[in-house]
Amino acid sequence: MTQREQHTIDKLFRDLIRVYSTSATSIMGLDSIQTAIQELICNDTELAVEITKLSEAVKNTQPRMFPLDNLMLILDKEIRSLSGKNQLTKGAVAKLLDSFKKRLKSDVDALVEKGVKWIENGDFIVIHSIEENIEHLIPAAKKMGLNFKILVLKQDLVTTSEILKILTNQQIEFEVIPEYDLVHYFDKITKLFIGTQALTNDNRLICDPGTSNIVSECHIHEIPIYLFLKTLKFSHYPAVDQNIRKNSYQDVHDGIEYNFSIHSNDIINLTLINHIITEKGEVASEQLPSIREQILSEF
Repeated sequence: MTQREQHTIDKLFRDLIRVYSTSATSIMGLDSIQTAIQELICNDTELAVEITKLSEAVKNTQPRMFPLDNLMLILDKEIRSLSGKNQLTKGAVAKLLDSFKKRLKSDVDALVEKGVKWIENGDFIVIHSIEENIEHLIPAAKKMGLNFKILVLKQDLVTTSEILKILTNQQIEFEVIPEYDLVHYFDKITKLFIGTQALTNDNRLICDPGTSNIVSECHIHEIPIYLFLKTLKFSHYPAVDQNIRKNSYQDVHDGIEYNFSIHSNDIINLTLINHIITEKGEVASEQLPSIREQILSEF
Protein backbone atom coordinates (compact mmCIF):
# COMPACT_ATOMS: atom_id res chain seq x y z
CA MET A 1 0.00 0.00 0.00
CA THR A 2 1.35 3.41 -0.94
CA GLN A 3 1.78 6.20 1.59
CA ARG A 4 -0.97 8.18 -0.11
CA GLU A 5 -3.39 5.24 0.14
CA GLN A 6 -2.52 4.82 3.82
CA HIS A 7 -3.18 8.50 4.45
CA THR A 8 -6.57 8.15 2.73
CA ILE A 9 -7.55 5.27 5.06
CA ASP A 10 -6.27 7.22 8.08
CA LYS A 11 -8.39 10.25 7.22
CA LEU A 12 -11.45 8.11 6.55
CA PHE A 13 -11.27 6.59 10.03
CA ARG A 14 -10.63 9.97 11.68
CA ASP A 15 -13.64 11.45 9.90
CA LEU A 16 -15.90 8.54 10.84
CA ILE A 17 -15.13 8.65 14.56
CA ARG A 18 -16.18 12.28 14.67
CA VAL A 19 -19.78 11.16 14.11
CA TYR A 20 -19.80 7.49 15.18
CA SER A 21 -18.44 5.55 18.14
CA THR A 22 -15.31 3.49 17.60
CA SER A 23 -17.48 0.36 17.85
CA ALA A 24 -19.77 1.55 15.06
CA THR A 25 -16.75 2.60 12.99
CA SER A 26 -15.18 -0.82 13.53
CA ILE A 27 -18.36 -2.51 12.30
CA MET A 28 -18.22 -0.36 9.15
CA GLY A 29 -14.57 -1.31 8.74
CA LEU A 30 -15.38 -5.02 9.03
CA ASP A 31 -18.22 -4.67 6.51
CA SER A 32 -15.86 -2.94 4.07
CA ILE A 33 -13.16 -5.58 4.56
CA GLN A 34 -15.73 -8.31 3.97
CA THR A 35 -16.90 -6.68 0.73
CA ALA A 36 -13.34 -6.11 -0.47
CA ILE A 37 -12.43 -9.77 0.09
CA GLN A 38 -15.58 -10.97 -1.68
CA GLU A 39 -14.76 -8.82 -4.71
CA LEU A 40 -11.04 -9.69 -4.72
CA ILE A 41 -9.95 -11.78 -7.68
CA CYS A 42 -7.23 -14.18 -6.56
CA ASN A 43 -6.57 -17.81 -5.70
CA ASP A 44 -6.52 -19.16 -2.15
CA THR A 45 -2.72 -18.98 -2.02
CA GLU A 46 -2.71 -15.27 -2.80
CA LEU A 47 -5.61 -14.64 -0.42
CA ALA A 48 -3.44 -14.82 2.71
CA VAL A 49 -0.98 -12.30 1.26
CA GLU A 50 -3.71 -9.82 0.32
CA ILE A 51 -5.47 -10.10 3.70
CA THR A 52 -2.14 -9.51 5.46
CA LYS A 53 -1.62 -6.32 3.43
CA LEU A 54 -5.08 -5.10 4.40
CA SER A 55 -4.56 -5.99 8.06
CA GLU A 56 -1.27 -4.10 8.16
CA ALA A 57 -2.93 -1.00 6.69
CA VAL A 58 -5.59 -1.06 9.42
CA LYS A 59 -3.03 -1.62 12.19
CA ASN A 60 -0.91 1.30 10.96
CA THR A 61 -3.64 3.94 10.94
CA GLN A 62 -3.03 7.32 12.57
CA PRO A 63 -4.26 7.02 15.27
CA ARG A 64 -4.56 3.29 15.86
CA MET A 65 -8.15 2.25 15.34
CA PHE A 66 -9.46 0.23 18.28
CA PRO A 67 -11.17 -2.19 18.71
CA LEU A 68 -10.56 -2.92 15.02
CA ASP A 69 -6.79 -2.98 15.60
CA ASN A 70 -7.12 -5.86 18.08
CA LEU A 71 -9.55 -7.70 15.82
CA MET A 72 -6.97 -7.55 13.03
CA LEU A 73 -4.43 -9.21 15.34
CA ILE A 74 -6.92 -12.00 15.99
CA LEU A 75 -7.59 -12.21 12.25
CA ASP A 76 -3.84 -12.53 11.56
CA LYS A 77 -3.61 -15.46 13.97
CA GLU A 78 -6.64 -17.22 12.47
CA ILE A 79 -5.40 -16.68 8.90
CA ARG A 80 -2.07 -18.29 9.80
CA SER A 81 -3.90 -21.24 11.33
CA LEU A 82 -6.21 -21.72 8.34
CA SER A 83 -3.31 -21.40 5.90
CA GLY A 84 -1.34 -24.01 7.80
CA LYS A 85 -4.27 -26.41 7.49
CA ASN A 86 -4.89 -25.52 3.82
CA GLN A 87 -8.38 -24.39 4.82
CA LEU A 88 -8.14 -20.71 3.93
CA THR A 89 -11.03 -19.65 1.69
CA LYS A 90 -13.09 -16.51 1.24
CA GLY A 91 -15.97 -18.30 2.96
CA ALA A 92 -13.84 -19.09 5.99
CA VAL A 93 -12.70 -15.47 6.25
CA ALA A 94 -16.29 -14.25 5.94
CA LYS A 95 -17.29 -16.45 8.90
CA LEU A 96 -14.44 -14.98 10.95
CA LEU A 97 -15.49 -11.42 10.17
CA ASP A 98 -19.12 -12.24 10.98
CA SER A 99 -18.01 -13.57 14.37
CA PHE A 100 -16.10 -10.32 15.00
CA LYS A 101 -19.22 -8.27 14.28
CA LYS A 102 -21.33 -10.43 16.59
CA ARG A 103 -18.72 -10.03 19.31
CA LEU A 104 -18.69 -6.24 18.98
CA LYS A 105 -22.47 -6.07 19.19
CA SER A 106 -22.52 -8.42 22.19
CA ASP A 107 -19.88 -6.34 23.96
CA VAL A 108 -21.80 -3.11 23.36
CA ASP A 109 -25.04 -4.69 24.62
CA ALA A 110 -23.27 -5.89 27.77
CA LEU A 111 -21.61 -2.50 28.28
CA VAL A 112 -25.01 -0.80 28.10
CA GLU A 113 -26.51 -3.32 30.53
CA LYS A 114 -23.71 -2.74 33.04
CA GLY A 115 -23.38 0.99 32.41
CA VAL A 116 -27.02 2.05 32.68
CA LYS A 117 -26.87 1.28 36.39
CA TRP A 118 -24.65 4.32 36.82
CA ILE A 119 -27.34 6.78 35.66
CA GLU A 120 -29.73 7.99 38.34
CA ASN A 121 -32.81 10.18 38.51
CA GLY A 122 -31.78 13.82 38.82
CA ASP A 123 -28.36 13.37 37.21
CA PHE A 124 -26.89 16.25 35.20
CA ILE A 125 -24.26 14.49 33.07
CA VAL A 126 -21.49 16.13 31.05
CA ILE A 127 -20.56 14.71 27.62
CA HIS A 128 -18.67 16.15 24.67
CA SER A 129 -17.96 13.47 22.08
CA ILE A 130 -19.58 10.47 20.44
CA GLU A 131 -18.85 7.07 21.94
CA GLU A 132 -20.91 4.11 23.13
CA ASN A 133 -22.19 6.14 26.08
CA ILE A 134 -24.00 8.64 23.84
CA GLU A 135 -24.95 6.22 21.04
CA HIS A 136 -26.39 3.50 23.26
CA LEU A 137 -26.08 3.98 27.03
CA ILE A 138 -27.86 7.31 27.51
CA PRO A 139 -30.73 6.43 25.11
CA ALA A 140 -31.17 3.10 26.95
CA ALA A 141 -31.45 4.94 30.29
CA LYS A 142 -34.08 7.24 28.81
CA LYS A 143 -36.13 4.27 27.60
CA MET A 144 -36.04 2.89 31.15
CA GLY A 145 -37.86 6.02 32.29
CA LEU A 146 -34.96 7.62 34.16
CA ASN A 147 -35.15 11.39 34.55
CA PHE A 148 -31.84 13.12 33.87
CA LYS A 149 -30.31 15.95 31.84
CA ILE A 150 -27.26 16.14 29.59
CA LEU A 151 -24.80 19.03 29.42
CA VAL A 152 -23.18 18.99 25.96
CA LEU A 153 -19.82 20.72 25.63
CA LYS A 154 -19.77 22.09 22.12
CA GLN A 155 -16.91 20.85 19.95
CA ASP A 156 -16.66 21.04 16.17
CA LEU A 157 -19.95 21.55 14.37
CA VAL A 158 -20.04 18.06 12.82
CA THR A 159 -19.56 16.16 16.09
CA THR A 160 -21.87 18.32 18.18
CA SER A 161 -24.66 18.23 15.61
CA GLU A 162 -24.60 14.42 15.59
CA ILE A 163 -24.81 14.36 19.40
CA LEU A 164 -27.78 16.72 19.32
CA LYS A 165 -29.55 14.57 16.75
CA ILE A 166 -29.26 11.54 19.02
CA LEU A 167 -30.47 13.42 22.10
CA THR A 168 -33.33 15.07 20.21
CA ASN A 169 -34.48 11.81 18.60
CA GLN A 170 -34.55 10.16 22.01
CA GLN A 171 -36.33 13.16 23.61
CA ILE A 172 -33.53 13.59 26.15
CA GLU A 173 -33.29 16.97 27.88
CA PHE A 174 -30.02 18.77 27.21
CA GLU A 175 -28.20 22.08 27.34
CA VAL A 176 -25.29 23.12 25.10
CA ILE A 177 -22.41 25.31 26.23
CA PRO A 178 -18.89 26.05 25.01
CA GLU A 179 -16.23 24.00 26.75
CA TYR A 180 -14.71 27.06 28.47
CA ASP A 181 -18.05 27.82 30.15
CA LEU A 182 -17.98 24.61 32.18
CA VAL A 183 -16.58 26.49 35.18
CA HIS A 184 -20.05 27.96 35.83
CA TYR A 185 -21.69 24.52 36.16
CA PHE A 186 -19.65 22.68 38.75
CA ASP A 187 -22.29 23.30 41.41
CA LYS A 188 -24.91 21.65 39.19
CA ILE A 189 -23.35 18.75 37.27
CA THR A 190 -23.19 15.35 38.92
CA LYS A 191 -21.03 13.23 36.59
CA LEU A 192 -18.75 13.29 33.56
CA PHE A 193 -19.16 10.41 31.09
CA ILE A 194 -16.33 9.71 28.64
CA GLY A 195 -15.39 6.99 26.20
CA THR A 196 -11.98 6.21 24.79
CA GLN A 197 -10.39 4.95 21.61
CA ALA A 198 -7.87 2.86 23.51
CA LEU A 199 -6.46 2.07 26.95
CA THR A 200 -2.70 1.70 26.51
CA ASN A 201 -0.49 -0.77 28.33
CA ASP A 202 1.01 2.12 30.35
CA ASN A 203 -2.49 3.10 31.55
CA ARG A 204 -3.15 6.09 29.35
CA LEU A 205 -6.43 6.83 27.58
CA ILE A 206 -6.45 7.86 23.93
CA CYS A 207 -9.43 10.21 23.60
CA ASP A 208 -10.94 12.84 21.35
CA PRO A 209 -9.29 16.28 21.33
CA GLY A 210 -10.47 18.41 24.25
CA THR A 211 -11.12 15.49 26.59
CA SER A 212 -7.97 16.09 28.65
CA ASN A 213 -8.97 19.62 29.67
CA ILE A 214 -12.49 18.52 30.58
CA VAL A 215 -11.30 15.58 32.66
CA SER A 216 -8.74 17.76 34.45
CA GLU A 217 -11.34 20.41 35.34
CA CYS A 218 -13.82 17.84 36.62
CA HIS A 219 -11.10 16.09 38.62
CA ILE A 220 -10.08 19.38 40.27
CA HIS A 221 -13.72 20.11 41.19
CA GLU A 222 -14.26 16.54 42.44
CA ILE A 223 -16.88 15.67 39.83
CA PRO A 224 -17.01 11.85 39.49
CA ILE A 225 -15.57 10.75 36.13
CA TYR A 226 -16.94 7.58 34.52
CA LEU A 227 -15.04 5.82 31.75
CA PHE A 228 -16.98 3.38 29.56
CA LEU A 229 -14.91 1.05 27.41
CA LYS A 230 -14.94 -2.45 26.00
CA THR A 231 -12.02 -4.70 26.88
CA LEU A 232 -11.24 -5.06 23.16
CA LYS A 233 -9.92 -1.50 23.43
CA PHE A 234 -7.09 -2.64 25.68
CA SER A 235 -3.97 -1.90 23.66
CA HIS A 236 -0.72 -3.81 23.94
CA TYR A 237 1.15 -0.64 22.90
CA PRO A 238 2.26 2.24 25.14
CA ALA A 239 0.83 5.72 24.55
CA VAL A 240 3.86 6.83 22.51
CA ASP A 241 3.14 4.06 19.97
CA GLN A 242 -0.54 4.85 19.36
CA ASN A 243 0.22 6.67 16.08
CA ILE A 244 -1.33 9.94 17.23
CA ARG A 245 -1.20 12.25 14.27
CA LYS A 246 0.10 15.80 14.40
CA ASN A 247 -1.27 17.92 11.58
CA SER A 248 0.62 21.14 10.87
CA TYR A 249 0.04 23.71 8.18
CA GLN A 250 0.60 27.35 7.32
CA ASP A 251 -2.22 29.74 8.17
CA VAL A 252 -2.73 33.47 7.62
CA HIS A 253 -4.71 36.04 9.64
CA ASP A 254 -4.68 39.79 9.01
CA GLY A 255 -1.64 39.36 6.83
CA ILE A 256 0.30 37.47 9.53
CA GLU A 257 1.54 34.03 8.54
CA TYR A 258 2.06 31.39 11.21
CA ASN A 259 2.39 27.64 11.68
CA PHE A 260 -0.74 26.00 13.09
CA SER A 261 -0.64 22.48 14.59
CA ILE A 262 -3.25 20.16 16.04
CA HIS A 263 -3.10 16.55 17.25
CA SER A 264 -5.69 13.92 16.41
CA ASN A 265 -6.10 12.79 20.04
CA ASP A 266 -5.58 13.61 23.70
CA ILE A 267 -3.66 11.40 26.14
CA ILE A 268 -5.11 11.12 29.66
CA ASN A 269 -3.70 9.44 32.74
CA LEU A 270 -6.02 6.70 33.97
CA THR A 271 -5.47 7.80 37.58
CA LEU A 272 -7.85 10.73 36.94
CA ILE A 273 -10.76 8.34 36.39
CA ASN A 274 -13.05 7.46 39.30
CA HIS A 275 -14.99 4.57 37.76
CA ILE A 276 -13.98 2.19 34.95
CA ILE A 277 -16.99 0.41 33.43
CA THR A 278 -16.52 -2.43 30.95
CA GLU A 279 -18.87 -5.02 29.48
CA LYS A 280 -17.92 -7.12 32.51
CA GLY A 281 -19.02 -4.39 34.93
CA GLU A 282 -16.97 -1.97 37.02
CA VAL A 283 -13.33 -2.94 37.35
CA ALA A 284 -10.65 -1.60 39.67
CA SER A 285 -7.35 -0.38 38.26
CA GLU A 286 -5.66 -3.28 40.07
CA GLN A 287 -7.61 -5.71 37.88
CA LEU A 288 -6.46 -4.21 34.59
CA PRO A 289 -3.22 -6.20 34.18
CA SER A 290 -5.02 -9.55 34.44
CA ILE A 291 -7.79 -8.42 32.07
CA ARG A 292 -5.21 -7.16 29.59
CA GLU A 293 -3.29 -10.44 29.81
CA GLN A 294 -6.49 -12.37 29.09
CA ILE A 295 -7.35 -10.21 26.07
CA LEU A 296 -3.86 -10.24 24.61
CA SER A 297 -3.64 -14.01 24.93
CA GLU A 298 -6.04 -14.19 21.98
CA PHE A 299 -3.48 -12.73 19.60
